[in-house]
Amino acid sequence: MLPISRRTFLGAATLSLTRSTGPGPLLDPGSGCILRESLAGFRAVMADGHIGLATALVVPGAGVLNQRCSGAIQGHLMRGGSVLLESALGLYAQRIDSPYFPYVDFIWPVRARIREFCPLDLAPAPGDAVIATFGGKPAALRREVGRGTLILLGSPVGPALLSADPDARRWVAGVLRWMHTHSENPICSFQRVNPMKSISRKPTTRS
Repeated sequence: MLPISRRTFLGAATLSLTRSTGPGPLLDPGSGCILRESLAGFRAVMADGHIGLATALVVPGAGVLNQRCSGAIQGHLMRGGSVLLESALGLYAQRIDSPYFPYVDFIWPVRARIREFCPLDLAPAPGDAVIATFGGKPAALRREVGRGTLILLGSPVGPALLSADPDARRWVAGVLRWMHTHSENPICSFQRVNPMKSISRKPTTRS
């Protein structure tokens, strides 16, 4: 597979808005989902429908976002909703020899240790909150965008959900609960908005 730059991946979120056809709070990126295992994991834990449908939007295993998906994300944020965007671009990261540590340490909204899955080494922008680290480096961020909140995962947790990992399920339950209770009700309105500040990543390599 060809490498996908983070500029292409995150820059897609600035495209003109379109309506989402994704079911409820789980948005399938379609061909842009490069980790279907992660999508299956989120689908398994969200199947009961007890998540706040109007305020929480989850996009698992994402690579390049098409216009439909990026429009749904940006529109949801601008209307005061929260978005959990799980990047799987670490699948393309170059690897070098380095000490191996198997877990990502989450410190928000609950503390948890979740098995790593090709994590990205993210570079927070001013105002970002680091919510997880891998080997002491940022692996997940929280950012205020418009009236909403973007939560970016640089290490997918969906595969751990699929294997019924208790920490992964506990963390996802906690973050979805936070997203639902801390989001405004995103009324249906569509508008053109200023581009998001890019969330950059440092070159990340490991064995």
